[in-house]
Amino acid sequence: MKRLVMMTIIKMLGEAILFAILVGGVIVAIGSLKKWNNSLAYSNAFFIGGCLMIVTGGLSRMAAGQSWNNLLLPHTESFRDMSSSERANLIIQASSSVRLLILGLLSGILLIFISLFLPKMF
Repeated sequence: MKRLVMMTIIKMLGEAILFAILVGGVIVAIGSLKKWNNSLAYSNAFFIGGCLMIVTGGLSRMAAGQSWNNLLLPHTESFRDMSSSERANLIIQASSSVRLLILGLLSGILLIFISLFLPKMF
């Protein structure tokens, strides 16, 4: 059991680092196209990118939770044996998981840390 939890945590950290690298690559590409010449511009862009990743993760989870009202209205044959709360949980888990929230939070925090140390490096 502990091994499964550790592997899941390591996988989530790897995905968060991958997303942070992808967003960082986009920021560097935009910076080179716009010819940013100081580290403050890159630092601000990394901070904004980190904030957007955190907000996007939270909004994806919030949007998944909003769809449960629509599920309470129809009563279909495929959901006949489920209660309304079980149907809502099924739709929420199918739409978006807590994984997206954690992934957005971790990668956003990583980008914000990069933005803190970037001006000190250059």
